[in-house]
Amino acid sequence: MASSNVTLLKPPEAPGNLRSFRRRKVTVKVDIANAKGDGILGDSIDLGMGGFRFCSKNALAAGVEAIAKIQFSGGATIRTPVKVVWQHSSEGLHEHGIRFEKLSNDDRFALLDAVYARAANKPLASVFDGAWDTVAKDGSSSLARALSPVHHAYYLKLIRRIEHIHSLSEAQTDRLLFAILQQGEKLADTLLTMELTSYDKLDSYLAALYGVPYLNLSITKPDAAVADLIPESIAFSQNIVPIKQVNGKYIVAMSDPLDLPGRDLVSLRTKDRFELRFCFIDDIEKAAKDVYQAASLHSADRLIDKATAVEGPVQLLPESTDVTDLETLRRLSDATPIISLVDSLFRSAIEERASDVHLEPMDDTIFVRFRLDGVLHQMRTLPRNILAGVVSRIKILARMDITVRHVPQDGRLSMRYNGKDFELRVASLPTVFGEKIVVRLLEKNPTFKTLKAIGFSERNYELFAPLIRRPHGMILYCGPTGSGKSTTLFACIQEIHDGTANITTVEDPVEYRVRGINHVELNPKRGLTFPTVLRALLRTDPDVIYVGEIRDRETADLAVRAALTGHLLFSTLHTNTAIQAITRLVDIGVDASLIGASLVGVVGQRLIRKVCEWCKESYTTPPSDAVVLREILHVEHAPLKLFRGRGCAHCHDTGYYGRSSVHEVVVVDEELARLISAGADSKALADCMTKRGFVDLRADAISRLIAGETTLSEVMRVTV
Repeated sequence: MASSNVTLLKPPEAPGNLRSFRRRKVTVKVDIANAKGDGILGDSIDLGMGGFRFCSKNALAAGVEAIAKIQFSGGATIRTPVKVVWQHSSEGLHEHGIRFEKLSNDDRFALLDAVYARAANKPLASVFDGAWDTVAKDGSSSLARALSPVHHAYYLKLIRRIEHIHSLSEAQTDRLLFAILQQGEKLADTLLTMELTSYDKLDSYLAALYGVPYLNLSITKPDAAVADLIPESIAFSQNIVPIKQVNGKYIVAMSDPLDLPGRDLVSLRTKDRFELRFCFIDDIEKAAKDVYQAASLHSADRLIDKATAVEGPVQLLPESTDVTDLETLRRLSDATPIISLVDSLFRSAIEERASDVHLEPMDDTIFVRFRLDGVLHQMRTLPRNILAGVVSRIKILARMDITVRHVPQDGRLSMRYNGKDFELRVASLPTVFGEKIVVRLLEKNPTFKTLKAIGFSERNYELFAPLIRRPHGMILYCGPTGSGKSTTLFACIQEIHDGTANITTVEDPVEYRVRGINHVELNPKRGLTFPTVLRALLRTDPDVIYVGEIRDRETADLAVRAALTGHLLFSTLHTNTAIQAITRLVDIGVDASLIGASLVGVVGQRLIRKVCEWCKESYTTPPSDAVVLREILHVEHAPLKLFRGRGCAHCHDTGYYGRSSVHEVVVVDEELARLISAGADSKALADCMTKRGFVDLRADAISRLIAGETTLSEVMRVTV
């Protein structure tokens, strides 16, 4: 542990800011240690509910996660996770900004007591006079959303400015700091909740901060037609977004209207014909993302409309025209606006974490839908008359036949975006309104999560983890299409991939390419089927085999044979439960005694959407939900509180962001193997598992509900 005796100095402040940061008059000892044991010992500066600042002769790098031990003058001590948000060095001293990552309720009130009650020599309740409604001791406050270092620094600076301009008390400032930096609340909402201003006066309250009008971007949407005013890279790096043009002047929003380089840039780009507006940084980021995406599509639409109006090599044809001429299709697909449009769609899909892009022609328009966290969301519409050009462009990229429109086709293409390589699998389907295109996006070299990070509960992990290290046997994964089976199995393979085993995958098609692993892709036209590849594979000295799917008896027989002859084999089956996977093998025609001898484990999996951490809130369980929990899900004691997402820009107002997996794990021991070999039906197998405390998918999902990770409706959607 590195330590230092530090003489704390007043940190350097911006010119004109004469405010002392030693306003608390509360000194506490802080000992910070990271996972490696490196740390700093010193005194806090500017201790508040969001975090604290301190100086030392030793430095911790920005981004380091650590544990802070804080010792109060009265003898109380708390230990809490923290993160170094920023670090500044000057004249041999290192100043740090430290953010509290997850304060418990006890720690939170210990801090409140140290910062306010002891300094004021008053009881804690009298300091706040019951006004701190968002910090309830019953734990019902909404959980924090993680702020980026940029956002953290921005709101810290902005709240200090609010304190200065509107003469807030220290208690009011810290309530703002805690609500914004720790709980992730919206600043405008918190100002109203704390009654620092009223709804009618909110705009003028915020306008006073910088002397320019405040603009609510949730009400006023930027015009894509003026997006070219500020280059996209500058808009995101300097938090500037053009809004619209009014009477010859441009309305431009900035997160910091005092940013002189930013103002100079706006002045230069507008020839000094502009009016500034003040907006919050996260609102500007969302608006910039929307406006530049819309601008790209708007530009394509505008050029397409122009091309439609005149004759020329890129003229688009009426909706009813049946385009069959190869050269015409190529000219349509090579049109600059079409290229821009298709590229923009693919970029947007990657940025939005979409797994699939759907282009669906209707009688008068084209729907563009992204599959986000397993659910389709309509993102926008396209003009109907560009269908032939868009479809042809995608087909050319995917090496498909652009003249064949009445027969389904498959293709693929590769693209690089933000330093990552992606494979896009394209499928076309003829419909009554034209060809529908579906594009699946797969990262080529993803960083696979560990089994624990994928979502295994502690109990299921302890059951399943030893199975993947068996020297031989068959492990089956079951679930519907899109339930994450392949991703989890590749995580298993990655976990045992240490360079000492010959690992081969047989897939249709290959989903992920992992360095050091042999991948075989099926091609029935060339005779590469699951059975033929498996027979050949068994002659190449494999240790671990992954078969993408068991579809027929021949493949199943070969898989069982491989597991019985000293190989560890992973595969998948499309069944609803883990126990049904066992009986499915029997139904296919595999000898039950061979199944019992080769099978070591079966896992059932579903993907369940997680509550968005940016807008997560708790609520009292209503009677209707309690009835559902009791009568349908058979939960004896319904939790008093559940969690949900209010809906925000991060989750597209759905209340969900990201997915986790829920599981049921069947470990085949001697008793269960005897039942399987004897041909026991699914009921007998289920009864055997129940006696051992088997946790099924529904029970695992309910545990996630109670833990606040997901919602009741999501549990019902996935498991009922």
